[in-house]
Amino acid sequence: MPQLTGTSTPIPIAGGGYQLLAPGLVGEVREMTAEESATRGDGGLHEPALLRAIAGAEMAAGKVFEITVESETPAVGPGGARADGLTAVTRSGEPAMALTIPHLEEGAAYAVLYTDEAGVSRWVLPVDPPDAAAPAGRPVHFHLPRESVPTPPEAAGEGPQTRGPISKLGRRLVRVIAWAAADILGEGALAAAERWEAAHRPYGLHQIYPERYAADEPRGDPMDWPHLAQGRALLLLHGTFSSAQASFAQLGRETLQALFDHYQGRFFAFNHPSLRHSPQANVQALLDALPEGAALDLDIMTHSRGGLVGRELVERLAGLDTQGRQVRVHKALLAASPNQGTILADPKNGLDLIDRYTNALTNLPDNAYTLTIEGVLTVLKLLGVGALTGLPGLRCLLPGGDYLRSLNHTADHATTYYALAADYTPSAPALLARLGRRVQDKFIDSIFGGENDMVVPTLGSYSAGPATFGFPIDENRRRVYRGAAQVRHSNYFSTPIVREQIVAWLTETT
Repeated sequence: MPQLTGTSTPIPIAGGGYQLLAPGLVGEVREMTAEESATRGDGGLHEPALLRAIAGAEMAAGKVFEITVESETPAVGPGGARADGLTAVTRSGEPAMALTIPHLEEGAAYAVLYTDEAGVSRWVLPVDPPDAAAPAGRPVHFHLPRESVPTPPEAAGEGPQTRGPISKLGRRLVRVIAWAAADILGEGALAAAERWEAAHRPYGLHQIYPERYAADEPRGDPMDWPHLAQGRALLLLHGTFSSAQASFAQLGRETLQALFDHYQGRFFAFNHPSLRHSPQANVQALLDALPEGAALDLDIMTHSRGGLVGRELVERLAGLDTQGRQVRVHKALLAASPNQGTILADPKNGLDLIDRYTNALTNLPDNAYTLTIEGVLTVLKLLGVGALTGLPGLRCLLPGGDYLRSLNHTADHATTYYALAADYTPSAPALLARLGRRVQDKFIDSIFGGENDMVVPTLGSYSAGPATFGFPIDENRRRVYRGAAQVRHSNYFSTPIVREQIVAWLTETT
């Protein structure tokens, strides 16, 4: 097993050109196959689901390394001097280990998923600019965080409480991921996203039956349009990267049944691509899918970017081609809606965006995790070859961008808005003890400069532009979850107090 000796000499960690330079670190490196890592009895909670997502995103799982650090020389000594041989830094400027892997195949691109001892995951792209035409055999270099997560004695031995989606207590895990880059560079980001979403995130409508939905069984239930037209119906609209199945099955059988009963079975969801099409295009596709002459009275419940889709349906229906179809929205319950956008949508923050989602998905059921992380990985593929531009589904989320400026200056309407928002700070004692202030710096306010749920600013979940009708949403019709509630962007619908509020709002008479 390769040993880290603390010197400034690269250590071979596998055959064929894999090396690790980790000056000042003493320990060992163990190589595992992806399958071995996923099937270990004491492995991470989501590793098999991650492998399914990698395959679903048309990527390949490469080598996996487990790094155990037994002792560590401080990266910066007295007077600010750097340790001998320590020159590499991460994209955040932290002292780094240098990982070298061989470029195995012409036209391939690579990324590393690095998970530290506390279960915090980061995506790392090569130091070198992307070059799909690079010849096989050329080294590819990554800078991985060097600093160990401090583990005080009182936090040791707490096991699963400190696990992340692909980690276990006491190890750093390094996964190498590869994908074909030549096609992406040749066709462009939009065409690549269109091709993937057409195959994996197509448009579709399905009715919801609580027992099957909560059990996460495959659904292909035909739409009963005559029944849906007999009274007010509830429509669900999911967010970025996701699907209605991944988002709303988390509501659980009891909540789904309560909503199903209240709406007398008039309960359905709309799946829509969230990368290649704008929210306006999503709504036009929804209208086109309705039967000729349809007239629907709706309440809607949305998550994340689905809130913008819902607002298009409420506020700008008159500007779309309805072909005589009529849709009237009475209530709109917006969970984590990016009404002021999210700075993470800026391509320069692309790695922060996918880092946030990767970590926010911890503790989701396996199927929801797989479905959502597939979309995250698809964006990583585009980002990894410098092609994350021009995606209408993400461009709409830019704060101050053309889309939101237009949406936030729309006409009056008769819909009543409700909002669910969160200001999330991790509170698990072991995780806080081990990460200290790094949690705040790394996850919470470093990008946003204020309260957020890890993806969307808290204020923007219930407030839009200064001239936006219906905003800010009235205090009696909004809930902001803080502190002990531990609500974050990905777990609104699995949190009991949020479920109770959803049922109360949607079933009250207005």
